[in-house]
Amino acid sequence: MTCRPAPRTAAARRLRSAAFVLLGALLTGIAGAASAAPALTTVAGASYPEGPLWYGDALLFVEYAPGNLRRWDGHASTVVWHRDGCGPSAVAPFRGHLLVACYDDNSLVELDDAGHEVHVFRADRTGRPFHGPNDFAPDGRGGLYLSASGTYDLAAPITGAVLHLSADGSTLAELANTIHYPNGLALTRDGTTLLVAEMLAGRILSFPVAADGSLGARAVWARLQDLAPPTPGADGYNGPDGLKLGPDGNYYVAQNGSSRVLVVGTDRRLVRTIHVPTPYVTNIGFGPDGSVYVTGAFEQWKAPYAGAVYRWQPATRRPMNPGPAAPAVPQ
Repeated sequence: MTCRPAPRTAAARRLRSAAFVLLGALLTGIAGAASAAPALTTVAGASYPEGPLWYGDALLFVEYAPGNLRRWDGHASTVVWHRDGCGPSAVAPFRGHLLVACYDDNSLVELDDAGHEVHVFRADRTGRPFHGPNDFAPDGRGGLYLSASGTYDLAAPITGAVLHLSADGSTLAELANTIHYPNGLALTRDGTTLLVAEMLAGRILSFPVAADGSLGARAVWARLQDLAPPTPGADGYNGPDGLKLGPDGNYYVAQNGSSRVLVVGTDRRLVRTIHVPTPYVTNIGFGPDGSVYVTGAFEQWKAPYAGAVYRWQPATRRPMNPGPAAPAVPQ
């Protein structure tokens, strides 16, 4: 999620660099990595879509600009929840409900089976508010790791943090801070390491996970410039947005500003690249048949922030566990 207003000078640089995105995509197949077949449009006309999540028998995603949570049933998408001023950036299953990150409102909103708001989190356990909640990663024990990005500005103080929400919702604690706009997160398959996309530093950090879920000292897991050729004309705002562990065991990195998803192996080498038409790629999710859903925007600085949701199908389908069992979601 990167739509928080930035300084005009930064926006101008970003718009100028977008003209070079197509050229950058043509260079991606270097260094032995395969360039995947293009993704197919699933939902057109979405308004800055983010956070795709397969939930039960349908795909959920949020629209940052209008403040919507939408459900796509394979044929059409409908709004199942709306909140003015939320600026939703992600949605995740949480204690039998759904949890929505409201980036603009600096809150986490819990929704029940009927789509009613049952709880709102606005501060950590010390009473300190968090700034720009952005994305989630399950901790494997019913709780969630989440990023609070801070200000989307290269010149602003670095205030981004990673927090943890306990499975029962009783404790929301800050685990790491001074991260330059943390965005997507992913827990490794063995649960021993949390990867965090440090977007404005153009890299992915790793944190060892202790037995109690706390985080150890950070290290650099990978730099985007070492994974794939840089996009010509890209500026300092080009970086890793969403980050997910795929059913194939690879990591999927949404590179915002480059029209692509980088698929990276556990050896930190580029496996393949998935191209989409939207320059501003925001996040990734997975369907029950191994399909990859990608959200992105054509324009992130001007309303109505037109975007789309794409579906990419691997050549060989890998069955995966279906999404969380979902109660009926309002149609």
